[in-house]
Amino acid sequence: MRLFIASTFPEAILGSLHERLQRLKPRLPRASWVRTESQHLTFAFLGEQDEATAARVATEVEPRLQKMQTFQAMLHGCGFFPNRRHARIGWCAVDPQVRFTEIAESVREAVRSAGVAFDENEFRPHLTLMRIRDYWPPLAIDTFEKELRDYRSEPFPVSSVTLYVSRLDPKGAVHTPLRQFALAA
Repeated sequence: MRLFIASTFPEAILGSLHERLQRLKPRLPRASWVRTESQHLTFAFLGEQDEATAARVATEVEPRLQKMQTFQAMLHGCGFFPNRRHARIGWCAVDPQVRFTEIAESVREAVRSAGVAFDENEFRPHLTLMRIRDYWPPLAIDTFEKELRDYRSEPFPVSSVTLYVSRLDPKGAVHTPLRQFALAA
C-alpha cells in the first residue's frame, strides 16, 4: 500500500478557495487541477509499504504529535514551483509556516526512527492547487498571481495529522485515512 502522512483542511475553507479558482480557470491555459477532496499538505511520502510498516510508523508518530499543540492556521497568497519562469506547480501558502514545519520535522523523525525510507525532499509548506504540463505564458502567470496574491482564508484549527493509504485510479488518486493522530488540545 502507498502511504503518506498529511494534514487536510476544513471543507468550508477549501470550498471558498475553489469558488475563486472556478472563476479563474477559464482565463488560464490548461492545467491539471487538484480535486478538492484530494487536497492535503504532505509531511512525509512513504511510498509502497506493508501493513506492519504502517503500524510501526504509527507507533513512532503518535507520541511525538501528542506533544504538539493544536493551532490556528490560514491559507493565503500563491506562487509557483520551482519558480514563476518555469512554473510546474501552482500553490497556495499556509500559515503559520513554522508550525507546519515543526510537524513535518517531527513526523519525518518518527518515520526515520521506525526505520522506514521515504522521500526526504525539502519540506515547503503549501497546498498544491494544480500541475502545469505545458508552458504558461507570462500573462497567464500574472493572471493567476493577481487573482490569488491577496487571498486569505478564514482561520481554521489544525488539530490532527493523518496517515493515509493512496490508491491510484484512472480518475485520480483516492486517499483513505488509515490512522489519525491528535495534537494536544
